[in-house]
Amino acid sequence: NVMKIRKRQVPVFVTLFLFNACAMQQTGGVIQDQAQRHVPLFSAERAIQDEWQEILIRGKTEYRVTASAGRVAIRAIGQNSASGLLRRVQVDPVNCPKIEWSWRVDQLQETADIRVKEKEDVAASIYLMFGDPGPPLTPKQVPSLRYVWSNQRMDVESIVDSPYLPGTVKSLVVRSGSRQPEWFTESRNILKDFERAFGYTPKEAIEAIALFTDNDQTKEPVLAYYEWGRLECGTGRES
Repeated sequence: NVMKIRKRQVPVFVTLFLFNACAMQQTGGVIQDQAQRHVPLFSAERAIQDEWQEILIRGKTEYRVTASAGRVAIRAIGQNSASGLLRRVQVDPVNCPKIEWSWRVDQLQETADIRVKEKEDVAASIYLMFGDPGPPLTPKQVPSLRYVWSNQRMDVESIVDSPYLPGTVKSLVVRSGSRQPEWFTESRNILKDFERAFGYTPKEAIEAIALFTDNDQTKEPVLAYYEWGRLECGTGRES
């Protein structure tokens, strides 16, 4: 399972993310403003057509902007696929140690197991990539912390080393299982989570974020929604 990242213009039916920071790179990524308390990462309500990078592993998960339960969100439907959406950012996790986001899962893969290659599917996940993942055609492996919503096979707060990229991608289970569809807002301290997962303090800035839903291994239905995400700056590592 080799990750390939392809850069392309977004077609009409796919969403992309507008990152509303004070300054924008020519590539469209966010640059952290040291005086800015909140750094938006994505919001379905502010999504516009722009350049982005599509992570392609196997097939294409369908990502669309839709209204669900009175909220505008980025809907992800698995199609026996493993693909995601990536956006460039440039944020110092020491200055911006807190991440918050809103998501929901309506269907998840009951037989998935993120510890096993042949069952490694997630209902919803958010990647934080520490360091430059490189150009689209020759991506580099950089330390990546992945916040995961999985099934009840995994306990909340479990940390799992990726069976595909051991030592490089660490998954932290934030939520498990899915009953009645319900929105949840999560809040995590990035520095604490990274240090618990990797055993050291991050040495690089967060240079990319990605949303990822897949069901290429289990082939079981998966339906997830991502509403918004942001970083909170100037809060200190203990927040």
